[in-house]
Amino acid sequence: MALLHLMAEWRAEGEARPDPTVLTVDHGLRAESREEAAMVARMAESSGLRHAILTWTQGASQSGGLQERARGARYDLMAAYCHAHDIPALVTAHHLDDQAETFMMRLKRGSGLDGLAAIPEESVWSGIAVLRPLLDMPKARLAATLVAAGLGWAEDPSNRDERFERARMRADGEALAKLGLTAEALARSARRLRRARAALDAAAQTFLATHGVMSEAGYCLIERAALIATPEEIALRAMARSVNAVSGRESRLQLAKLELLLEGLSENPKAAHTLGGCRLQPLGGRLGVFRETRGTGLPSLRLAPGERALWDNRFAVELRSSAPAPVTVAALGEARWRDLRGSAPWLDGLPRFAGATLPACFDGDQILVPTLGQGADAAGGGRAQFSARFVNAPSTFGQRAAFEGWN
Repeated sequence: MALLHLMAEWRAEGEARPDPTVLTVDHGLRAESREEAAMVARMAESSGLRHAILTWTQGASQSGGLQERARGARYDLMAAYCHAHDIPALVTAHHLDDQAETFMMRLKRGSGLDGLAAIPEESVWSGIAVLRPLLDMPKARLAATLVAAGLGWAEDPSNRDERFERARMRADGEALAKLGLTAEALARSARRLRRARAALDAAAQTFLATHGVMSEAGYCLIERAALIATPEEIALRAMARSVNAVSGRESRLQLAKLELLLEGLSENPKAAHTLGGCRLQPLGGRLGVFRETRGTGLPSLRLAPGERALWDNRFAVELRSSAPAPVTVAALGEARWRDLRGSAPWLDGLPRFAGATLPACFDGDQILVPTLGQGADAAGGGRAQFSARFVNAPSTFGQRAAFEGWN
């Protein structure tokens, strides 16, 4: 609510400033959640800001790791909305107390540099920039700002529910402060560690820009000999960046699994591996990183004329308003990729693992295969109405904002 208030004031200060859209995610886990979302909608409307409520429908259907799943769902929903409405950046209200709690939770688990660097000021989620301008601001200051403005807010009961680790850490805050472990001191340590992490990330970016290629078709190639020869810390970061970019997943990879992967690449250069939703396949002297299709498979969605959406957290897809009817967007698949190479010649230059995981439109018997980043070509000739853009290409290796590392 404080962020909403501050953004409204910021917008009112200059006519040339963009109009923010306020997003509220209703997880549907509490009876009060819809009314709280409606309260935010009313405040946004009174402040002259657009507002949308995004609903998570799968929260109660699964068990375990509720808060982590809710976090992922929250960002997935907001990123999909941003892609659908051509919004390049998402601003969140994480504050200094959140940073301190995250630092302590990861310290308790024995995290290394990346974990203890905690919440980055800038990051990327499914191709959308995530900005956190309040990260150095204490929660008390934000509450005081609302009180001074005569505005209220809602308290989430789960913030005090000690079944959740973050609530237990919050309850111990006073005892930690008596030992000198104040929120300010903990956040300061996290900030200094972020500086060290940024230096290592820059080295990993330089390595990938020199020895890697990210394709608009949603895969990347890395020179295997260079990967093995580079310092292990840089190699691990390069692999983690590549896997996250290609898989479309934003969850933190386990460092132990990355270390095993790098060891396996060195000991058996001809073997294929899987990690984090990707297949890592040797291709001559290079290592290909491709989206994996095993397990639950790749998703499908319906796209109406004029609509934009985010497919598989990897491709921003759009059906032009002149299209005659809605279509289904799903993975092309290896068999159809082989069949269509003659009618869409650019497909012939792709590795088969990449061709199989491209998005395609299915409209009855017709298959529409996009020319990535531009128009689209219909299988069998003619101009189609479907376009797709890989959200992590090709600037991932050169410009991607702060990488959140691993557990």
